[in-house]
Amino acid sequence: MKAATNENLQSTGNPSMRQQIHRNAVALICLLLLCPAAAASQDVQSLVGECEACHGPGGASVEDDVPSLSGMDADTLLKAMEEFSYYERHCTTTTYRSGDRPKTPLNMCNVASALNDQERRQLAEYFEAR
Repeated sequence: MKAATNENLQSTGNPSMRQQIHRNAVALICLLLLCPAAAASQDVQSLVGECEACHGPGGASVEDDVPSLSGMDADTLLKAMEEFSYYERHCTTTTYRSGDRPKTPLNMCNVASALNDQERRQLAEYFEAR
């Protein structure tokens, strides 16, 4: 039986081994670049759900004592979250306002300090776009 060579594969219209490796490498690189973005998107969505449990759907609060986040400038919101995380703002204890979450006491200082810088930035940009 005759072994397949690059010349044989190319002459029959099949891609060469080098082309196949190149395509696979490109596909792998694309996958590696896209997967973290998809994972980050899922993580942000779960965080958004936590915010919306108090601040309302899309960050549009209907509660007098809970501010709306929707449409707020990202830098302003980011600064507020940082101030909460460093306990530079007053943190009133409250409970989740909607959803099926337990009515466990919580405050924005604890919530904001549990977020990393990237999560805070992603949330700020998310609510600014609402």
